[in-house]
Amino acid sequence: MEKYIDPISLFKQTNFSNTIWWKVKVNISGYQNETENNLVTEIFKNRIFRLIYPSFYQNKKKLSRIFIQLYEDGYTCWIDLDKLFIEKFDFKNSFIQTDEISIQKKIPLILNWIKDQSKVKNKYLWGGTLGPNFDCSGLIQTAFLKHQIYIPRDSYQIKSFCRHLFNFTKEKYQLKKGDILFFGNKKKCDHIGIYKGEGFYYHSSGIAYGRNGIGIDTLRETNDEISIYYQSKLISAGRIIRSYKWNRNIR
Repeated sequence: MEKYIDPISLFKQTNFSNTIWWKVKVNISGYQNETENNLVTEIFKNRIFRLIYPSFYQNKKKLSRIFIQLYEDGYTCWIDLDKLFIEKFDFKNSFIQTDEISIQKKIPLILNWIKDQSKVKNKYLWGGTLGPNFDCSGLIQTAFLKHQIYIPRDSYQIKSFCRHLFNFTKEKYQLKKGDILFFGNKKKCDHIGIYKGEGFYYHSSGIAYGRNGIGIDTLRETNDEISIYYQSKLISAGRIIRSYKWNRNIR
């Protein structure tokens, strides 16, 4: 059994360096700020992070949370120190670059994984990535992460990260399985789904105007009120063609 070491003691050993990376040994929650419990993401065991706050010069007060940046998506959030279990991480031979061809080969596996998640009892959870409860971008990010493809955390970040395919108008366009659909308004994307083929897509939608969990909706002409609502919010489509690099933080 591994011996638990207070994370602050480990950080002190490296003078609270923000160039040293750590591996999380337990699933943890990521919060919006230092004091409130507003969940923004959930962090899988074995994900990697670096310390942003505190630094060597900011460690005098007693800490209950620290501010971190995650390696796989560049995302920043606050995590609790209580029961945090970490180890120092060595990047040697640890990262495999993913190209467009290899990503496209994994799309059937990604869609099957989402299909399996949709069969498990679930509900929409803002900030959810661990499952069975997801938010919209958490579902898509985790589906790719489970297949060793790193993409950003939030919907608008994923929109910026994708190769842009087209904006939706009244005309019809050719989509490939695995393409990402973006919903929102002219100012910002605030919802995403993933195309499964034949005019249908998976997404995790909320209680208001949605299915309160993972469901299938359509781009086709329909009488279904939920599908019609999301059709009215459809902005554009994109394609994942690369894996994210931590030093291109887009939050």
